[in-house]
Order: sequence, then structure tokens, then C-alpha cells
Amino acid sequence: MPVLVLVNGTASRRFLLTNPAGYSLTYNGLVTTVEKRHSHGWHALGSYTFSRVEGLQVSSGTAPSGEQLSTLTSSGSFGQDPNNLTNAHGRLANDRPHMLRVMGSLDVPRTGVVIAANVQYFSGKPWAASTRQSLPQGDQRILLEPPGSRRLSSQSLVDLRVSRPLRVGGAGRIELLMDVLNLLDDTAEEALTTDNRFASNFGQATVFMNPRRVMLGARVNFGN
Repeated sequence: MPVLVLVNGTASRRFLLTNPAGYSLTYNGLVTTVEKRHSHGWHALGSYTFSRVEGLQVSSGTAPSGEQLSTLTSSGSFGQDPNNLTNAHGRLANDRPHMLRVMGSLDVPRTGVVIAANVQYFSGKPWAASTRQSLPQGDQRILLEPPGSRRLSSQSLVDLRVSRPLRVGGAGRIELLMDVLNLLDDTAEEALTTDNRFASNFGQATVFMNPRRVMLGARVNFGN
């Protein structure tokens, strides 16, 4: 008679993909916008967002540079081990309490030159210290504090454009462009080597914002 043997090896385990109790996402925000329509040679648009997004999602255990996800990917395993949920409720990956955006343009009188600028300020992304423990079920990453206990540096971006259209007979016009990106050369970090509190390189930045760049270009418009 055949004998049925039950095993509990890793390859034999099965999990139910569902919405576990305790998982949540809460967003509260206030958005203010001010606009000055184009007149007297200039216009401007500004907005400020004050917000808070927190809860427990499958991306709550992600690294500081990770994305905010609400469903497991094919390689995801967060939450299958109860240790993953330790201190996991907190600020979610895309939480940026302060976001400021200002954009505008100015027509320089009697020159045809247009100067435009785009200014952005964002709070740094949240993160938390973690550790790795070797357990019978495998190596597990465990948060030592709730997400949002620490943050990456805030980011300030100033982009500038100077343009000048030139008429080319009756065939059309050429617009000369100069773009300066990250004018202030902000070097805020966007990722860390590791958030393992007991690693020698804990909290060290490894990816930074792109440095200041200058781009020159021309745009050709045919016809009127």
C-alpha cells in the first residue's frame, strides 16, 4: 500500500495570495495652488502639498530607494514570514510631507528672449534601520524601527531655460534653446548602500541626483 509522506520543505510550501488583516493605506493631504496668468510679459504657477501617507503594504519592507507597491511581484515574499511585519507599519515609500513647485516665464523686453524656470522642492523619502537574522526558515530582514524614523535628504531642483526665436524669411523660424538642469547642483542622495544597522557601511549614500547639466538645442518651425 502506498504511504503518504507530508513534508515541510521550502519548495513544498504553498501560500494564499489575499488581503491580510492589518494591511492598509491612509493618505491625508492639503494642496494649495496659486496662478498668475500671462500678462505684462510674465506668468507664474505655484503649488504646495502638505501630506502624510502611512500604513502597511507589501512594500513596507523595501529599501530607501524602493518603489511603493500594493501587490506582490512574482519575486515578492514580504509578509510570508511574521518577522517581516515587525515595526513594518509606518510611513510608506512615497511619503513626502512637503512638496513645493513653482514655474514661470519672463519675456525680456525688446530682445525676443524668454527666460523660464521650474523650481521643485521635495522632502526626502522615508527609511528605517533594519537587521538580518538567520532563522530556521531562512535569512530574514527585520525592521528595527518603523519606516519614516529616518529620511533621505530633501531635494531642491532648479531648472532654467533661455530661448530666442529667429525668423527665417517667410519659410518659418528657428528657436534657439539653452537648458540648465539642476542649476544649484544639488547632490542629495537617492539610495543607500545598506540600511542594516550593524553593517560597517550603514546609511552611506550610494546614488545621488544627477549633477548640473547644460544642453543647447534648436527647434525649427516651418510656415507661419
